[in-house]
Amino acid sequence: MTSNYAERVKQADKLRSGELIKSLRNNAGGVDRHDYITWARALAEVNEHITVPEEKIGEAAKAYMELGRELRCQLAWPDNAITVQPQGSVNTRTLIRAPDASKFDIDAVCQVDISRVQANDPLAFFTTIGDALRVILGKENPPEPGKRCWRILFPEKPFYIEFAPSVPLENVRLETRQVLNPRFYATQRYAKTALAVVDRPTKWWKTSNPQGFADWVNEIAKNRLIGGHLIKANVLARTDGVEPVPDQDVELSDTLRIAIRLFKRHRDMCARRQYIDGQYRPISIVIVTLLSSCYQGLADIGRVYSHPLELLLDLAELMPNMVVQDENGYRIDNPTVAGENFAERWNDLDGGSERTKAFKKWCAQLQGDLRAILGETDDVKILEKTRDVFGCSHSTGTPGSGVKLTRKPPPVVVPSNGLA
Repeated sequence: MTSNYAERVKQADKLRSGELIKSLRNNAGGVDRHDYITWARALAEVNEHITVPEEKIGEAAKAYMELGRELRCQLAWPDNAITVQPQGSVNTRTLIRAPDASKFDIDAVCQVDISRVQANDPLAFFTTIGDALRVILGKENPPEPGKRCWRILFPEKPFYIEFAPSVPLENVRLETRQVLNPRFYATQRYAKTALAVVDRPTKWWKTSNPQGFADWVNEIAKNRLIGGHLIKANVLARTDGVEPVPDQDVELSDTLRIAIRLFKRHRDMCARRQYIDGQYRPISIVIVTLLSSCYQGLADIGRVYSHPLELLLDLAELMPNMVVQDENGYRIDNPTVAGENFAERWNDLDGGSERTKAFKKWCAQLQGDLRAILGETDDVKILEKTRDVFGCSHSTGTPGSGVKLTRKPPPVVVPSNGLA
């Protein structure tokens, strides 16, 4: 019996052109197909450029850990009743620099065990956390309320923190669970990490599972779709240590995470260059979900690749056709919260068609830009074209990728010193 992901990949495979792989193999000429060295080197350099430096990650992690400690003191809650953990792209090791000067964000979830500290009123609970943060941060740096989190800006720092108050779903009382939207419930496999977060627009709780989602992505990334001689065990191994924030070093053979990083960066460049309307650009959770589902589907049907670059190109062509469309519209299911549709806003009368249009236009632009990169055969022009497409300044090498530049780097194409 084949998996749902496998079936979707099979359907997506029927709809794609296959032009990217053809371009790669045709233009490789007499080069050994297991090498594709210059294209791989160029993409590895982009990955290195868009990686947020470890010292910046460490600085942000220190800030949110300190916030957690001070929050426990301020609220006088027992230490074992409150925990603060990172979530989002930093947990899946897909955090990237932005092409502009904007800050990167560390998403943190503040979990309070309401079997010890009762939180019957979601908005009161949210406000309690915000009031404590105001005391901790002072008048100069007050937290800003969002839909489900408190945003904390740090002047003179390259990051900000989005702090989401929550309670473990498995510990909430029955009366509290009954206020949750019945359409949304935690899938059984990831039920242990499910949370109830405060949803300010509805003034109720909402089921969420950021740790479960990160676990889902990290589990899928373990699948080995590349020939064994190209895989390094330490690359695909999940980071499950005592470090509060996972190591962000990712190599080209870790192709799922590389695809997520590169495609997110390409989306950002498309918005910056106004190829798509930035207001309607595909959100990161959509890109991550589609790519991870596709990657798992390829693993389920037993697809094996001789080089990470071939897999990367397949993901680019299959991704747009992984979106489900039925009588209710477009659907991209959250694998950890049943009933949640990450493409729900695509079906809205207000801006829905613009979001769909932006997604399709971006996917077409991504494939076109990759074809353009593969169309170059001169080493220097390949590097230059790749840097141009992804908006990267030159670098002298790609530490951790196993690839070194053998030529003098071309001039800077699009400077980028922001983080996101």
